[in-house]
Amino acid sequence: MIQVENLKKAFGENPVLRGIDLTVNKSEVVVIMGPSGSGKSTFLRCLNYLEEPNEGFIRIGPHELHTGGKLDRKRKKEIRELRKKTGFVFQSFNLFPNKTAMENVMEGPLTITGVQPDAARKVAETLLIKVGLGDRCDHYPSQLSGGQQQRVAIARALSLNPTVMLYDEPTSALDPELVREVLQVIKELAEEGMTMIIVTHEMNFAREVADRVIFMDDGYIVEQGHPKELFDHPKEERTKRFLTMTE
Repeated sequence: MIQVENLKKAFGENPVLRGIDLTVNKSEVVVIMGPSGSGKSTFLRCLNYLEEPNEGFIRIGPHELHTGGKLDRKRKKEIRELRKKTGFVFQSFNLFPNKTAMENVMEGPLTITGVQPDAARKVAETLLIKVGLGDRCDHYPSQLSGGQQQRVAIARALSLNPTVMLYDEPTSALDPELVREVLQVIKELAEEGMTMIIVTHEMNFAREVADRVIFMDDGYIVEQGHPKELFDHPKEERTKRFLTMTE
């Protein structure tokens, strides 16, 4: 479902990704962990071209992009098609404060795929029920808890029927008691077979949900493997130090 080859990204003189190679199979759930500044979030943002990589190749489903191409009409269309197939959930929700939960979820189908309002409303209602917010459709973000706002954000990401979901530390902005409700929604999507890459520090969640855990540091993939193997028997010293510090 996802293929990445030699992905590199630098901000000025600061290299953040130093050559990432990764393949993710259909319905696989991959969790990425690592210290702050290791390149985890930048990697996710490069996958759907919120950040333009400096070098490398990305394929998501049938849509592929080589870096360095001229940003002409054809390339803009390729980026748009790739983004349609990747739902992105941010740390800070990024909901429109002047729109209700329903309107936030409707926005993508209305503006990107051009569906009729009645159809967009049905999609939004179905997804809000799916994430446990069927009774909050007419609430504005200010009337919702952080966990509820993040669940609206997940519903919004699902509204374009993506083949891949990307989560950038989806619980980092939440109070501890609200974390579980968001992770439960993600877990249910995993059980339904959604292909997902999740950047998170929630190790117990990673053990429970991930098919594979990747440890990143300094712009490299240091180690990867099944959660039990990586958490209980890490091979690399850098991985061992990180896990010891976070216990």
